[in-house]
Amino acid sequence: MRVLAGIILCFLVGQGFTFCNVPLGMMFGALFTVITLKRVGISVASMPGSITVIQLSLGISIGMMFRDFSYGEHHQLRLFFALLLLCLSLQFTLSYFWCVRRLGWSKEEALLGAVPGAMAAVLALASHIKTPPQKIVISHSLRLITLTFLAGYFTRGASTDVLASTPAVFFSGHNLLWLAGMVVAGYITGKFLARLHFPAPYMITSLICAAALHTLSSQPLTFPDLFNQLSMVLMGIVLGHHFTTFSMAEFGRHLWSSVQLVLIGVGVTVFMASITARLLDYPFPVLMLSWVPGSVESMSFAALALKADASFVMANHIIRMLLIHTVPAMVLFRKRQMRVD
Repeated sequence: MRVLAGIILCFLVGQGFTFCNVPLGMMFGALFTVITLKRVGISVASMPGSITVIQLSLGISIGMMFRDFSYGEHHQLRLFFALLLLCLSLQFTLSYFWCVRRLGWSKEEALLGAVPGAMAAVLALASHIKTPPQKIVISHSLRLITLTFLAGYFTRGASTDVLASTPAVFFSGHNLLWLAGMVVAGYITGKFLARLHFPAPYMITSLICAAALHTLSSQPLTFPDLFNQLSMVLMGIVLGHHFTTFSMAEFGRHLWSSVQLVLIGVGVTVFMASITARLLDYPFPVLMLSWVPGSVESMSFAALALKADASFVMANHIIRMLLIHTVPAMVLFRKRQMRVD
């Protein structure tokens, strides 16, 4: 009952943040609630298995996006994705070596801190290293906040009427049956990977299962927004607990490190997007939204609000997330196996 009361309170505060047009208000509202109540001696309990629920929710919602892409509209699609890989490589490499050589982080901390985005996966991966993840959480939280507001800057004054055309089939029998199949398939296969101590197992398996099963459905499916909101509330609670475990002095120290990593990531994106926009005559704002290491949901929303090519933006972010979900997980998994051997 105490856990449920905390989730409901955080959900209501998140709704208030959303009503006030705060980007990702559900997550930041829960985060604000946990931190504020902790300062007055009240602890908001987290739900057991929160990370699993977050992984399943985000994995399915992202995997289902594959069905709606129109790849054929881009004659230079391979070149764009090659440049995306180059941008990701530069973001990760520069951030990694900066963390190791300038900030004095361990190689495992630098690996997670340098990952360009996907905070849910990073949190799951962080649980597999022995050092506290405070600096990693602060780094990715600041990056998420900064880039979310950056997306808001690009879409200021843009119309959002396109979102009203979403079909109201959230809870139809056909939709729920297929969603249940995705959840079961993602959970079972993820549980198998979890037994192998594979980091972020449910995120990877649910994404793959959703992408595969959605193509078998006779009609497009819709992931209920309520589940996404709940997962963002749970994410905010988890982040809030991480923020309340260290002092303001530690926060200030890690905050400066995080600012440096944000500047590196955004700087590389601006550099690559500006050059590509000039060479290939493609809109700079769309390339920024496609390659910046932010939330796929917020960047896709920004593309819709701009009435830009949302499928191109989502395709870039899904490929980015596929890479950063699997590559760091495989590296840490390989390190774990080498230690056992």
